[in-house]
Amino acid sequence: MQSNPEQVHVTGMHRMAGGLMKRQTAPEATSSITAEAIARKSSIASPLQLIAAMPGVNYGTQDAFGLSIRNTISLRGFQQNQLGWTIEGAPGVDQAYYLPYSETYADNENLSDITLIASTSRINDPVQTASGGEMIETVRDPSKKAGGMLSYAAGSYRSQRVFGRLESGYLGQSGVRAFASASYTAADLFAGSGRSNRTHVDFKLLKEWNGWGKSSLFVSYNDWKNARSNPYTLAAYEAAAAVDNNYSAGNYSSTYTAGKTTNYWKNYIYHRSSVLISFQNEFSIAKNLKLHVTPYFHWNFSNSPGQTSLSPSSLYAGDRKVTIDTNDVTLVNGKFDALANTVQKEYAEGVNAYLQYDPIRTNHLTFGYWFDHWNMDAISGVTPLDINGNASSYVGGGLLRATDGSFIGGTKYKVSTDINEFYISDTQTFLNDRLKVTAGVREMMFYISGTNGLSGPQNHFSQAITQPMPRVAISYQINKEMQVYINGMTNARPPVPLSTYPNIYNTSTGAISQQGRNSNPMEYTISEEIGFRYYGLFNLDVALFNANLTNHQVTTQAFINGASTNTSISAGGETIRGVTAEVALRPMYGLTPYINGQYLHATMDNDFKTANGYLPTARKIAVMSPKFMATIGMNYNHGPFFANLSFKWVDSQYSTFMNDQSMPAFKTVDLGFGYRFPKWLVLQEPTLRLNFMNLNNGAYLGGVSTITPNAKATRATNGNTVAASTPAYFLAAPLTVVMSVSSSF
Repeated sequence: MQSNPEQVHVTGMHRMAGGLMKRQTAPEATSSITAEAIARKSSIASPLQLIAAMPGVNYGTQDAFGLSIRNTISLRGFQQNQLGWTIEGAPGVDQAYYLPYSETYADNENLSDITLIASTSRINDPVQTASGGEMIETVRDPSKKAGGMLSYAAGSYRSQRVFGRLESGYLGQSGVRAFASASYTAADLFAGSGRSNRTHVDFKLLKEWNGWGKSSLFVSYNDWKNARSNPYTLAAYEAAAAVDNNYSAGNYSSTYTAGKTTNYWKNYIYHRSSVLISFQNEFSIAKNLKLHVTPYFHWNFSNSPGQTSLSPSSLYAGDRKVTIDTNDVTLVNGKFDALANTVQKEYAEGVNAYLQYDPIRTNHLTFGYWFDHWNMDAISGVTPLDINGNASSYVGGGLLRATDGSFIGGTKYKVSTDINEFYISDTQTFLNDRLKVTAGVREMMFYISGTNGLSGPQNHFSQAITQPMPRVAISYQINKEMQVYINGMTNARPPVPLSTYPNIYNTSTGAISQQGRNSNPMEYTISEEIGFRYYGLFNLDVALFNANLTNHQVTTQAFINGASTNTSISAGGETIRGVTAEVALRPMYGLTPYINGQYLHATMDNDFKTANGYLPTARKIAVMSPKFMATIGMNYNHGPFFANLSFKWVDSQYSTFMNDQSMPAFKTVDLGFGYRFPKWLVLQEPTLRLNFMNLNNGAYLGGVSTITPNAKATRATNGNTVAASTPAYFLAAPLTVVMSVSSSF
């Protein structure tokens, strides 16, 4: 029985860049980071920080601890919600906005591998958002022997993290082994007021079925509170830099005065709780037939609040004006301040199952089916603040109601989706398995339905969309060291549910803030790659790529009724071309150099439609698509000593469709080193690590928060003037130092 040709294959002939590079054989551009490399990073780092040095990854950060929900990536010009995300065979995205929140999946110490596939996805993975690629997280198997691990870390901004894991080893002769772990992470904001924290629990149980299969159950729980920083406009960033007070100028206020303070920091704390369950099963039904079945469950609760000021004489439930008892609020100059909630409760359940069949030795057939059901309740009411700026609840409680008992707010709806997807893939090998030809297709059937519980023109919304996605890939193993491949792939992503379908209303005017649409095409990508790999005296992986994206939905941050949310902008088509390369040398005197880089030319295909006419954006450079990126790294491993140094440079990137404002280029340097002590008592390998993030302590903007059509007033193609709208950015963290000590036992 041969393995799945689209599976990520890894061969550990020798170390490659200390685990930053693996030997790959899949016929598409693939990069991985191993547990070895993860163990040398800061223990507080998020999964996105771990892959930040991979080829083609444009990483935007707002903290060094993985505690900010505003840590983002783009890949070859595709945003993170255009990537598929899987963890232990289950989909990882929050289906409300297709955002990953990968910090909630698993602790770093429990990861054995993170793999990134650019521009496409594996055909047998349950992903609905992979129009631009896929990220795959794999959790380590439980140890065969009883034991465990403990670690503690502390550093800048009162950061601290504690982690513990217990291993059962084999339980008698049952073939069962398991681990359970828990961690707590907390840190102050580097600018402004507030402290973020995250509590996480992982559990994995593995059962081996006497050689004919195995089953693994993975469960994770996460509770996360993020005290957020205010996004900066370019002008505000430059003004705050001139003040030189650690960028507190322009950030959320650290104190509250009723009737004056409009952005008190306590009212911007993001809260998210989640549970993820995956149950992977692999059975050998016959010598040439395997069955894979993975049911899963995902539950989320979140609130992304903000602050608003309202007048009792102008309050609305949807588009219906209502009145309140003013004794329920604290009035100052005829208005009252309130916490603007964005509460979402959701769950997803599904199953992915496929058969692998080898009719003959040189042919491999995969056929499967994926079903997913997702359900959400969303509500955005207001909770009045007292005279000191405190709300009675920060998780959606204490909502203000009208005198007739009706809900006051701009969002109140229920929505659900169903995905039915069939897929088939066939691989034929020739020339003693040196030449492999794979062809496949998957068909996604997406259905969404919802009801709007507020007064207004929209009561119900629904849509059904079907999209076939064919693909072909050819690879040829020239010799043991060299491989070439070429592929043509298609991938699709359904419209983002919450920023596409429901109406959202302005609480102060009753006007529609977001106009829902019931007829929306899928985002669709046609991509091609030509790649070459060499693993010998040195290791080289090069890929040339081309992609055509239609019905592009650009995601950006917006504030509706005072609360931070996401919205989508229809940007038409996009053409993406470029080349990525990574090189790792063999270890020399314990040193292993590593280099990767990317050239990207991504352009918009169409003029952009506004209310006043079309902006001339065709052939403009796409947003968040830096032309050049490069990473230079050095790993050192000799005896008990280890170290790693990483330099990354990211070119400037546009934040407007008209290319009239850009985020400046930036560079960062990260350094880590450590020492492995000899075994002592029950401690198997005590290890001390010291990590420096942004060692050069450069102040820079780390990511684009709000994308706009034009930052300057611009003449449309019909002669009308389109008013300017200002982009915003996330401020990156300065020098951050973390020391950690850990040991297995």
